[in-house]
Amino acid sequence: MHIDHFKENFQTITDQRQGAKVTYCLFEVLFGSLCAVIAGAKGWFDIREYILGHHDWFKNNDLFVSGIPADDT
Repeated sequence: MHIDHFKENFQTITDQRQGAKVTYCLFEVLFGSLCAVIAGAKGWFDIREYILGHHDWFKNNDLFVSGIPADDT
């Protein structure tokens, strides 16, 4: 399954964050979190570690190009 299929399904989610404070695309955060949780992540620290460990793959798929959020973001 290609990432674009996930993007289509995530488009129905409304981003309630304040625009001026948004650094990371909602889809990136949700998709990265989903991948990490499926891989066994138990919290935000684990999610960040997963994304760090797979950052090349995410970047190749145009995700987290501007960096990875901190675990308390």
